[in-house]
Amino acid sequence: MTMIIKNFVTIEGLDGAGTTTQLDLIAKHFDAMRTFEPTDGEIGKLIRRVLKKEFKTTASSLALLYAADRHNHIYGENGIIENAKKRLVVSDRYFYSSFAYQCLSVDKDFVKKINDYPHSQYVIFIDPPVKECMRRINSRGEEKELFEKEATLKKVRENYLEIFSSLPEGVKYLHIEGILTIEDTFERIKDFLTL
Repeated sequence: MTMIIKNFVTIEGLDGAGTTTQLDLIAKHFDAMRTFEPTDGEIGKLIRRVLKKEFKTTASSLALLYAADRHNHIYGENGIIENAKKRLVVSDRYFYSSFAYQCLSVDKDFVKKINDYPHSQYVIFIDPPVKECMRRINSRGEEKELFEKEATLKKVRENYLEIFSSLPEGVKYLHIEGILTIEDTFERIKDFLTL
């Protein structure tokens, strides 16, 4: 039987989709604990250095780093499970991102095996067109991270749709497709979370 963490919301989307903006709005509106992956723990900081291309590692090693960071995120002190017992927890990314991103260059079965974690009760997939995500990424004026290329993001989107097509019973899923305003996106999320 698949374990589902109640009171746990995951926001997923391509780089540039607007997940962090919605995370902040949800956390404020629902007085939820705001969290993200990679985390700001030591393993998460190491992952961010790889994403910024400060040093290289193998794709499978990066997948293992994400899985280790996630284990601490879920089960560690002040982690998701502990907090979800008391209040709503909302995370910008979860293991669905590992499937979407790491499976670009790592065997899918390996990624699934090392990410055999409980599902979140709610999954929100913010899905603007890839070209719009690239426009937003380019408008930041920062150096692009490891996965921030149009062809890569198209494959990531396909991987997301694949994993979301087989979510277990009990996981509530919202797919927000297209370009909506921040406010319209949040209204759809609010309606979804207050059903």
